Order: sequence, then structure tokens, then C-alpha cells
Amino acid sequence: MSEEIDLAALYENEVIYWVTSERPLEQLNQAAIPEAEVVEVGVPTIASPWLVIGAINEAEKSRLQLIFSAPPLTLPQGDWSIIDADQIQVSLEEFVSKTKPTRFIFLGDQALAGLQANQIVSIGDKRVYYFPRLISTLTDAEKALKMEFWNALKALV
Repeated sequence: MSEEIDLAALYENEVIYWVTSERPLEQLNQAAIPEAEVVEVGVPTIASPWLVIGAINEAEKSRLQLIFSAPPLTLPQGDWSIIDADQIQVSLEEFVSKTKPTRFIFLGDQALAGLQANQIVSIGDKRVYYFPRLISTLTDAEKALKMEFWNALKALV
């Protein structure tokens, strides 16, 4: 006689655990389940020291990888993160003060009040830079803007 599984119970709290058939039962008992982190509404959890905020597509991300891997920055991938500006639902000051990163780079069109284009602003011991364009949209004729962005990044270090 087989025991029936209540499928509705599997969806309780919208959590489903998937266990592959290749994983031995001994490992299942030893696997640690991470504790849920309490996050304040409107303030995403970010562990890296640098944060890029904007509508970042794959082309922009590859440009950022090149920029962050060149001296004087040479940031490993784990030292910077990307989020969409839509994830920020609080004021700029509150967002900066309640998140872990110490360097914030806002790219592209931003609706967040308090951002000052092409200027580095200190909020507490953290620094915020807003560049109103995406790096991937800059042309070769806009070398001055590219240099402005690069010099601002060097100043953030």
C-alpha cells in the first residue's frame, strides 16, 4: 500500500525542495539549509563592496567586467554586484545607509531623487557616483565622456 502525498502541502509557504536521484541519502541529512535573511522592504541584500545600479543588459555587463578587471580597479567578480534600480523602493540616503556596499555606481536613466550627474557624493562613509549614460552606448567620438567615467571610478577607489 503506497502512501499518498498531499501536493498542496508541497507548495506551503511557496517552498519546494528538489533532491536529485544521484544524491546519496547520507548527504541529505548533512546538508545545511541556510537561514532566511530578514530584509527590510525596499532595501535589497547585497554582500559585495561595490554596487552598480541600472538597467544593465549583457553588453553593458561585459563592458563593466572589462572596466573592473583593468588597473587601478582590478575588482574580482565577487567584489561587485548589479541590481536594477526598480529594486530600490526607499530614498537614496536610506538605501545607501542600510546596504553593505561602500561604493555605488548608478548608470543610465535614474528616477531616484538626490542623484547628482557626474559627481561623486559622500553619504556617511560611503560614496555614490551617477553617470547618466550606459557605458555600452558611448561612441568613439565621446572619448571625453569615457575619460570622465574612468576618472570618476579611479576617484572612488
